[in-house]
This record gives sequence, structure tokens and C-alpha cells, in this order.
Amino acid sequence: MPAPHTAETATFAGGCFWCLDEVFRQQVGVLKVTSGYTGGETRNPTYREVCAGDTGHAEAVQIVFNPQRISYNKVGISSVRIHAAIPG
Repeated sequence: MPAPHTAETATFAGGCFWCLDEVFRQQVGVLKVTSGYTGGETRNPTYREVCAGDTGHAEAVQIVFNPQRISYNKVGISSVRIHAAIPG
């Protein structure tokens, strides 16, 4: 019987969460991806308000992952590569 894993969570902000969301969903070891906003002044902003730049929020993704299948460093490097368009 395989050893049970403890899921870990990482949150990355900046740029477009739509770009990050789909790529992380395809990664082995990623259990859940949630897109949303972080920071900011406006309570419960809409996507349009955040994109207009008036709320102070950043688009973000929160990734729940199995550290026995993918490391935090690999998750972080993937985030940077997506934003910088660096080949994997």
C-alpha cells in the first residue's frame, strides 16, 4: 500500500491566471487549481474591475499538490516559465 501523502499549497500572483490555470491542471502531482485575486482594496471585485486596474488586486492561482509527485520548486519554476515563455 503506498504511503499517504500530505497535500501542500502554493499561491502565485501576477499576470493572467487563465494562462497558469490550464498548464497547472495538466501537471502530474497537481491535485487542484483555484483561480482568483489577491490583495487589493475592493471587496469581491469582478474580473472586469480587476482588469481595469482600479482595485489593487492581482490575478492569482492557488495550487494544491502532492509533494511526493511534484516539488514546490518545480511548481514555482513552472509558474515563472509560463509568465516568461521559457521552454520547459
